[in-house]
Amino acid sequence: MKADRLRRFIDLHAWLGMASGLALFVAFFAGALNVFHHELHHWQTPQATEAASQDAIDGQALLARVTDQYPDARKRLFFLPEEDPAVMWFQSSDAGAGEWLTAHATDFDEAGKYVEKPRSALADFINQLHYQLAIPGGGLPINLGMTFMGLISILYGAALFTGLVIHWPKLRKEFFALKHEGNMRRYWKNMHNLIGVVSLPFHLIMSVTGAAMGAFTLVAVVLGTLVFGPQLRGVIEEETAVWPPVQSQGESVAMVPMADYLSAAADALPEMSVDWVEIRGYGDAAGWVDVAGSVPGYVGHHAHVVLDPAMGVLNVIAPGQRSLNFDSFSPVYSLHFGDYGGMLVKWLYFAMGLLGALLFVSGNVLWCERRSDRQGPSRGSAFLLRLTLGLCFGVVIGVACSFLVSKGLPYTPWAAWVATAERAICGVVVVLLVLWSLRASPLRFSGLMLTVAPLCYLAVPLLQVVLEGGHALEADNLLINGLLLLVASSLWVVRRQFRKRVRLAEPHPLWVGKVTQGHPKHLTETEREAVS
Repeated sequence: MKADRLRRFIDLHAWLGMASGLALFVAFFAGALNVFHHELHHWQTPQATEAASQDAIDGQALLARVTDQYPDARKRLFFLPEEDPAVMWFQSSDAGAGEWLTAHATDFDEAGKYVEKPRSALADFINQLHYQLAIPGGGLPINLGMTFMGLISILYGAALFTGLVIHWPKLRKEFFALKHEGNMRRYWKNMHNLIGVVSLPFHLIMSVTGAAMGAFTLVAVVLGTLVFGPQLRGVIEEETAVWPPVQSQGESVAMVPMADYLSAAADALPEMSVDWVEIRGYGDAAGWVDVAGSVPGYVGHHAHVVLDPAMGVLNVIAPGQRSLNFDSFSPVYSLHFGDYGGMLVKWLYFAMGLLGALLFVSGNVLWCERRSDRQGPSRGSAFLLRLTLGLCFGVVIGVACSFLVSKGLPYTPWAAWVATAERAICGVVVVLLVLWSLRASPLRFSGLMLTVAPLCYLAVPLLQVVLEGGHALEADNLLINGLLLLVASSLWVVRRQFRKRVRLAEPHPLWVGKVTQGHPKHLTETEREAVS
């Protein structure tokens, strides 16, 4: 490849990586934790709540109470057949808006009246942080955060392509080049390249599936407006729905027990394990029940058995029994969330997520240093370096604080604010650390944050052990606590490598004090001790 063309690819790769790097760091770090979303739901539930659920009403009585007290739930509801059954439905309001409500079997008083109890929403917050950066929807027809991440995923894919073009001719040489030989900057560059090469298939999967899910709504809106017209929306809804919407004729029918629907679904698709049940038109003769779950052994493992109120089978969507549309979308979701291959694949996705987060941080840092070497220290490079450090450390420590609040606040008089506090504390920490990083010495700031961050993640399992004792050793809780200890260990390894670089190599001028033109400032003994 000609030198000028290669130079254009290098510049394009750098700018695309910088434009998407910070958002992708948040998505990858939160996504690594979100791999264990189901287990995190159990972890966030206080021990007292789980104990109370053992004497609660069963799922059938829960359905009856919710649909009797809330007519909106009859239009559409989701039933979760777990140890502590739950029902979710959209409750409209007089103002024209509304909200999704969740009722557990423990959420009813002695008179049978539903009383919404404050519950931790940590798992949902981590999920939203992953796929939409926790950006509020704002009541718009498209999800702003998810659409933004879809566009970022497109830039991300372009950066991967240009990076592959750049490194392909020297791939074998760089794959075995992880040694510093006294040059720690070269060592960190080789580490960045090695992580990128090893995890390239994973990143290709994330970029394609992220773009497919995030940009789908935007593409549909644009095509519907400019090309196909308003009829496109109806076509999309028809092709993506498991069964057409309910066309009620006003005829009521008695619903059979939920166990019978589950049994009928098992007869129609014996290999399916049930995850949830969606009911449209509860008690309406034109309604239907969608028993949704998974069929093991397939990447596109999602399955649906649609039944009428009398348990007649209306539709079966499963591997080998579905349309091209469902055959296309099911693998997209499975490949993105890593829920198709058991626990081994989940742990692999977790590791790749953390390595991906490190890849984006190191890419931004190397770019800032390289640009400064070429053009001299500048305020732009210094600002971007400090913003990268502040945002990344803010997210890492902010998420740890959310975990601490989720586990500690339910045992205080402020338990009613737990869901709000989980989000608020993360946002406050991110803002404060970004502001601090813009004024502090990047070297000292990074040294301090790399000491605080592992301790924050170490404190979370210790807090649960103190508050809940042996409950912390139950299967899902033990898994999440082990995951947090691995995050703490990973941060401690990064800290050791960072301190090693400070000891063996003079820091780049961008890392020390204020940005100055000319010769780099040498590291004083006081600054070296502050980092070490």
